[in-house]
Amino acid sequence: MSDEEAAAGLRAFFNAMRDSFALILAQGAGDPHLVDVLAAQAGDNYEKNAEIQSEGLPSHACGKGCETCCCLQVAATAPEIFHAAHFIRLTSQAFAAHGVDLAKRLREARNAIAGQGHEERFASRRSCPLIIGGACAIYAARPLACRGHVSFDREACIAAAEGRDAEVPASGVHKTVRAIVQNALQASLRDKNLGWGAYEFLTALDRALQDRQCEENWRGGAEVFADLQLGAEETRELAATFDALRA
Repeated sequence: MSDEEAAAGLRAFFNAMRDSFALILAQGAGDPHLVDVLAAQAGDNYEKNAEIQSEGLPSHACGKGCETCCCLQVAATAPEIFHAAHFIRLTSQAFAAHGVDLAKRLREARNAIAGQGHEERFASRRSCPLIIGGACAIYAARPLACRGHVSFDREACIAAAEGRDAEVPASGVHKTVRAIVQNALQASLRDKNLGWGAYEFLTALDRALQDRQCEENWRGGAEVFADLQLGAEETRELAATFDALRA
């Protein structure tokens, strides 16, 4: 396949994803479960396409018991954030029965990471507060950024995290599929004049849990996470790309 054919295929994939999200937004304007449907569709689109595109690649080394990359700063869209908040509210009693208060853990983490950038977060090695006993407490509702961070060598990840000279064999296929699906979701949100940025996940999730009006305000067009947006320059470039692809 030539480079032009590959690029055309990626554009077609992006546009198909954008149209699927647009349809959900058009049909679910008054649906209280809109963000859950959007996030579930995004996750499903990612998982199915990543599986197809990664055929023939080595098995990935990510799994329960390895939280090496779970200290990284995570960027997520508003639907992913609200979907995770719904999941935490739904499971809070079950976790409380085992002495786990996810909302409290998030508040404590928010205070600890306040003002820290990506490099500082990674250097701190502070694990995500949603990791319980080596497993992600919101695994079913985790953001695309977490789904798309795939390594083929656990030991290399550990070595790199400890500052040793190690090259991590990460999956470019998973990263590309994740980016296309997330960008398509962002484009469709922008088309509907909804907050479409990529926001710092943990702090935004804490806000969504503490302020039950937050989601309704977002659905009304308010930029409820504007101060938590990551990559301002990249966001401007994305807007121009979305417009060009629509033209």
